[in-house]
Amino acid sequence: MKTNILNNITKKAAVVALAVTTLTASNVSAQNATYDQTQAHLLLYFQQFGGTQTVMVNLGPAWSYRDATANIMNIVNLGGTLTGSTGSGGAGYSATWYDDTRIGTIGDPLPVLSLTYWGVAAVRTSTDSNAAAVDGDPHRTIYVSRDHINTVPDGTAGSTPWSIATNSTMTFGANGIIGQTIRMETVATSTIFVEPSSASNVDNQNPTTGDNLSTAFTAFPGGVMGAFGAGNYGTIGGVAAEGAIDLYRILASTTASGIVENGTLRQGQYQGTFVIDQAGSVSYIAPIPEPATIGLLASSAIFGLARRRRARRG
Repeated sequence: MKTNILNNITKKAAVVALAVTTLTASNVSAQNATYDQTQAHLLLYFQQFGGTQTVMVNLGPAWSYRDATANIMNIVNLGGTLTGSTGSGGAGYSATWYDDTRIGTIGDPLPVLSLTYWGVAAVRTSTDSNAAAVDGDPHRTIYVSRDHINTVPDGTAGSTPWSIATNSTMTFGANGIIGQTIRMETVATSTIFVEPSSASNVDNQNPTTGDNLSTAFTAFPGGVMGAFGAGNYGTIGGVAAEGAIDLYRILASTTASGIVENGTLRQGQYQGTFVIDQAGSVSYIAPIPEPATIGLLASSAIFGLARRRRARRG
């Protein structure tokens, strides 16, 4: 695990914690001073099947998670937000929101299905451009989740990476994400925003067909949200996880200058896994370093030790 190699949260991980825990509502105008969609702030969101309230949370710049080299624990606690009464800053979900299920309406016997879902998404712009990357990301770089459903080692993808076939679909996806996140920017005034489903775009951009999640953001068949339900995921990154979603980064360009961690065009790159426990505490489990990275870190450590030893001799 990466946490066994790098025990301290990096400076960029600290940016995430700062963005989430110290930003407050500094104005009451239509512009949320804590959230900037054009800076690709990562939006965490919750909805319930047939529910009346959605929850949105600003997790800070998406690139901070891309660059995280250690787990980021207890980013934000949402227990009170999810279970709090509506009209008082809460979503009104039950005390056991992480276990709640519903009876399906399709099939015989009727299936037991998840009630509550969560996901993350971010994009800086939907503009089709090969201009220089900003914060290491080309234009239309999409960050989006997928349900972590497989039992795998910590810091490993438990889902199939997203793959977007066409340039046009990248644009559709980017526009869909902007259509959802813009509510956080123009209506909310703080880092956590509870909004009725009737006004929110979360359910519009993450629709259902019958009993199942449908295509999210007009680009992701089967949806990008993870499901809660009876039981749990077990321990992930030291967290007794009730939910787990993998974060993917999808590049719309691989030739723009200044790209950090370049990859394959329109193919999802695993960035890490978000987990949440029964108390509503959200953490981020960073990916295991590639073998080449581990070797580089080891070489750097040895080189640094040799320099210190030479300095002592001098």
